[in-house]
Amino acid sequence: MPRSRVARVCALCVLSVGCGEDRDRVPAALSLASFNTAIGVGLAPYAPQRLDAIERDLPGLAADVICLQELWQPEDLERITGALAGQYPYSHRSVQVAGGGAAAACTPAEATSLLDCLSEHCAAVEKAGLPLCAIANCAAVFTMVSTSCQQCVVANQGADDVNNLVQVCSAGDGAAASYEDQTGLLLLSKRPLGELDFLRLESTLGDRGVLRARVDRGAAGSLDVYCTHLAASLNQVPYTGPYGSWQGERLQQIDRFLSWVDETRAPSGAAVLLGDMNCGPETPLAMSASPDAYARFVTAGFADPYVESDGRCTFCGDNPLNSSVADPDEGALIDHITFSGLASEALPAATRILDQLIEIDEDGTSIETAHSDHYGVQVSLSGLASSGVP
Repeated sequence: MPRSRVARVCALCVLSVGCGEDRDRVPAALSLASFNTAIGVGLAPYAPQRLDAIERDLPGLAADVICLQELWQPEDLERITGALAGQYPYSHRSVQVAGGGAAAACTPAEATSLLDCLSEHCAAVEKAGLPLCAIANCAAVFTMVSTSCQQCVVANQGADDVNNLVQVCSAGDGAAASYEDQTGLLLLSKRPLGELDFLRLESTLGDRGVLRARVDRGAAGSLDVYCTHLAASLNQVPYTGPYGSWQGERLQQIDRFLSWVDETRAPSGAAVLLGDMNCGPETPLAMSASPDAYARFVTAGFADPYVESDGRCTFCGDNPLNSSVADPDEGALIDHITFSGLASEALPAATRILDQLIEIDEDGTSIETAHSDHYGVQVSLSGLASSGVP
């Protein structure tokens, strides 16, 4: 073979799966992190200051791959992707502008029903809290309107008042203010991401989905990465979907998710599922949350190093942003990084992250708070080889 052709072939090989010694130089060690940011839709206070802190502190984790959830606004996804591009040049997300034409996000009938309810319950609410007010206080109406209408209401936190919010979402150009696959997910990586894909999950309230990418671990093989945020049990929102309850919907999402993993993962490689699963087992340091849902992952052969080695809550009563857990000594472990197909010589190292208090400025007042109402999880693989799919 001519020398020039040999060079071209080797170059192509390095760019794809690697060739011989070149691929062996890809480090097998890999650190992965999962963190629910609670940014957007009025989920937790101090979102601007917390986003500053998240942007500042994520690089300090030294993770190779990060799965972020609840970055609900496209502009926040853009901001984090751009700000961290130096450390994390590779990224994956699903959100896109819906429609792209002149269709309104909400029909006139939907707009009228929303306006009546919003005017009654949310007229005095500041504009940043309008979307959450719409979900919490107008739940019966909100869950009955179309997904595009829901997405538009959630996306437009900049609306001046209820009339402006409904006007934007029912206008002829309303599609420009709503989004498809607005799952709040962002996957960041220091290493190239291959085979990018997205699975849309059935969801009654807004969009849910799974981001997928493949990371090369050199001689240890590939790792298929799946980043998600599954349905929550919303006590303040009545369930109106086809699965009987929020738990029923979450179970359906998990079953579809796991089927898709089986369909798309490399047969000889490992797979990792990261994200806020809104379910978890009981541990000595955490209460159970939808344990039947979490058991689906265990039954499918996924091991959870953090549960086995640490086990502290990630949605905790001692978090100053979390009013859902009354007792500061209680909480649930619902954020996970689970693996299948890794060699079993040793457990990966796992730890809780972004659980320290931060100091922010709110109108000239110094306040101690947290990065989010969740704490994160990080797992480090020390060069473990793949054992293939069990």
